[in-house]
Parts: sequence; C-alpha cells; structure tokens
Amino acid sequence: MQNIPPQVQQMLGQLESYQQQLQLVIQQKQKVQVDLNDAKKALEELEKAGENTLMYKTVGTLIVRTDRAEALEELKEKIETLEIRLKALERQEQKINEAVKALTQKIQGSLGVAG
Repeated sequence: MQNIPPQVQQMLGQLESYQQQLQLVIQQKQKVQVDLNDAKKALEELEKAGENTLMYKTVGTLIVRTDRAEALEELKEKIETLEIRLKALERQEQKINEAVKALTQKIQGSLGVAG
C-alpha cells in the first residue's frame, strides 16, 4: 500500500467518499419507498371507506377528526411528493454509481490493472 502514488491515494479517498454517499442515498431511498407504500395502502383503504365514515388523522401528538375529501387530498399530495423524492433519489443514486464506475476505471488505469 505504501507504493501507491499520492494521486491514486487521493482517488481512493474520493472513491470511499462516493461509496458512503451512495450508502446514504440507498438508505434514504428505502425509507421513502416504505413511506410511499404505506401512503398508497392508506389511500386504498380510504377509497374503500364510505362517504360518511368518520375519519381521523394524526397531527403531531394529537388525533383529530377530518373529513374524507380532505384526507384523500392530503394522501394524494403526500404520495405525489414521495414519488418525486423517490425519482430524485434514484437519479442521485445513478449519478453516484456512474462516478464510482468512472473513478474505479481511472484508478485501475493508474495502477495498470486490467479491468
């Protein structure tokens, strides 16, 4: 490891940073996917409920009564927001993966490794 040129050591440090960023993005993406699935299930159940069904929602530490139309609208907005966030995270993940691949090839080229 001591024979690795400083420039390659710097690239390896950058690669490690990319890998940490990638791990963070993957964790965020998984959380958004879980939240999105939960919201879609809630919307599905809400759509099955009758027009006059009593509805409640949590607001902080409180549970308050709401009407069906308002609850439907809020859930649809939440789903839309989560879908946008998921797409953004997917694009971010793809860019980091591309950067990792390019940097890995550059490191291999600098070290004379066939890859």
